[in-house]
Amino acid sequence: MAIVFTKSANGEATCTCNSIRIHSAYNPSQEALRFVQSIKCDFEPGYIMMTGPGLSYTAVYIRKLFPCTKIVALHYAREFQVTEKLWDMSFYYSESGIPLSEQLFSYMGEEGITSCLFLSWKPSEDAFPDESKKCWSEIRSAVIKSRNVLATRSFFAKRWVKNAIRFSLFVNESRYFQKGTAPIVVCASGPSLESSIPFIQEHRNKFFLMAASSALLPLVHRGIVPDLCISCDGGYWAKRHISFALKQHQDIPLAMSSESAIYMSLFEETAVVPLGYGDGISESFLKEFDMPSTRAYRNGTVSGTAALLALSLTNGNVYFCGLDLAPSKGASHTRPNELEIDDSLTDNRLRTAETRLAPSSFPSPSLNIYRNWFASSSFGERLYRLSDHYTYQNNLGEVRDVNWEFFKEHESKEAPIMPMSFPSTKKLAFEKRLGKIRDAIDRNLGNPDWIREAVPADYIVYQRSIGMPGEAEALKKLQADIQSFHKDIQRAFS
Repeated sequence: MAIVFTKSANGEATCTCNSIRIHSAYNPSQEALRFVQSIKCDFEPGYIMMTGPGLSYTAVYIRKLFPCTKIVALHYAREFQVTEKLWDMSFYYSESGIPLSEQLFSYMGEEGITSCLFLSWKPSEDAFPDESKKCWSEIRSAVIKSRNVLATRSFFAKRWVKNAIRFSLFVNESRYFQKGTAPIVVCASGPSLESSIPFIQEHRNKFFLMAASSALLPLVHRGIVPDLCISCDGGYWAKRHISFALKQHQDIPLAMSSESAIYMSLFEETAVVPLGYGDGISESFLKEFDMPSTRAYRNGTVSGTAALLALSLTNGNVYFCGLDLAPSKGASHTRPNELEIDDSLTDNRLRTAETRLAPSSFPSPSLNIYRNWFASSSFGERLYRLSDHYTYQNNLGEVRDVNWEFFKEHESKEAPIMPMSFPSTKKLAFEKRLGKIRDAIDRNLGNPDWIREAVPADYIVYQRSIGMPGEAEALKKLQADIQSFHKDIQRAFS
């Protein structure tokens, strides 16, 4: 694709692509000024993204019009890299590597994308029609993902806070981990886990074993006891997975965020490793009780959080078993899976097992999101996907697929230093705990971090409306919803 750079009549640089003029032949700056003056925006944007800005004459005028907004460029060609310094961030179109939608989401997050004003330089659309179409398709994917994440946060906000209150009231023994040098094997419950189970049994003393809650039962069923179980899900099914296995092995420490769901009875016998995200309501409760936490990172799937946690617990390599992230023609989890056992009890001639399992063979938007996250992330070349020559349906970018021969060749024959756990409990009487929680809730009712987590959609709508005609109405709704949230939480533990 030929991009030709020339001088315009007023001496400024201009260019054409395939004989289509991207900037004015007479006064590119004046052309850019007229474009920016025509922008209409009925909210206060946190970001402005412009696609195909070419030589970026618009950047200066956009920054003058929106001085507090981060401005972002999405270029269709690398030839425009010379204008990169005019923007807060620049992205470039490419059909290979990390999907653009994941790059945008990683940079702006769901709240940033929701508060972003998207603009397009029309001449570039004509000069780069294919690139423009594909880029806007990626932008659409990022917007849809942001909308879904916000919807999930809004729906589960109350449940997560109630879980955090229950955690603070009833956790009996908390622990924290000291970093080691041993390799860590993390088990998810994808069908490929089955191929690794004999090797996990054979080499069990050579690594630290971490299991996602859904993989816990298949392991203990075969006599494999993990060093740590991890759960970050605030929903019903996650606590079912935990309860099925921990009722047999209550000596397995459980790494969990305070937002996660767990049956209260398990707090009595199970040592908990609190995971802290560093922000939000759950973090406030951990600080209220001076409860040390292990740093963790929110992720759409527990496997993502587990991967980053494992990397933080060792200087060695991390190997993932059962990380399929793909549809499956049979059962979607390694067996036994207690949830599938329960479901199978209702199988009959009219509703067969094949009918029940069929949805797991179809493409899943959620699996696509999780797979793209792994494929677009960097793990310092220390994260591998491990199996016994299993043929995966996908690749995970930097995460290399290796077998157990690779593990045996690359891991030290010397005894490794395992991550070690230590008690950190500072036990308070129940009534004192209850009082501290009440005080924390009343004290933080107007805390922006609490409001942002409790009613995220309303908070974003209000932020977008600041300085706009709808600000008063948005503020009124935000205040009403946070009051309703407060009352509901008070009722929950009263």
